[in-house]
Amino acid sequence: MVCTILAIASHTVAPTFRFFGYLEWIAFPIFAYLLAEGVENSMARGLYAVRLFLFAVLSEVPYDLMMSGKVMDTRQQNVLFTLFFGYLILLGVDLIRTHADNLILTIAAEVGGIFFGRYLISEMHCAYSRFGMFFIMLFYVARRVHYEKLMELVVTLYIAFNLSSQTFATPKINGLQYDLSVQLFAVLALILIWLYNGERGPNTLPVRYISYGFFPVSILLFWYLASQGVIY
Repeated sequence: MVCTILAIASHTVAPTFRFFGYLEWIAFPIFAYLLAEGVENSMARGLYAVRLFLFAVLSEVPYDLMMSGKVMDTRQQNVLFTLFFGYLILLGVDLIRTHADNLILTIAAEVGGIFFGRYLISEMHCAYSRFGMFFIMLFYVARRVHYEKLMELVVTLYIAFNLSSQTFATPKINGLQYDLSVQLFAVLALILIWLYNGERGPNTLPVRYISYGFFPVSILLFWYLASQGVIY
């Protein structure tokens, strides 16, 4: 939540703090991990999906105001739509895995889910269309392999070096220039995820809706402040 709020600030009230924008690459893998947790542990999967969709819709106007200054802009949808579509894909894959009980079909469903999800997210112009579905499927699959952390690290580095189009630094070593992808910040997300003890935190109604609502509320607040000239 902190990383997301600082990233929102970089788009609104703090555009000169470019580093804040990189923090979204820490936030998204954590959201993707929690999405996989939701598939695994949610007692009401349908309600989970409805809640994701509801807050995706509620976030869209604030998001469009922040990104383009328009009340409605269909060129890009906010990240909650990415998570919503990714969640639906995971539900379909999980249904095949549990009912087919066949390793080949399960792997085919997982691979197909990545490419179909990526296509769907891209066609709907959702945020993180290049690699969002890779992270979402990664955390769903990795929990069922022996070398979970190694798999997560290898895929994260693959995404950083092969799917990224944005760099945060270009150091030179022995006369050679290297482009460091902003997705390398996702490695920091992995460290936080690996430190998670697996226990569920507070799940009261206020905590639950604050966890969803902070996104549109933060965007709307910072956009309003920026529109009033509060810029750093």
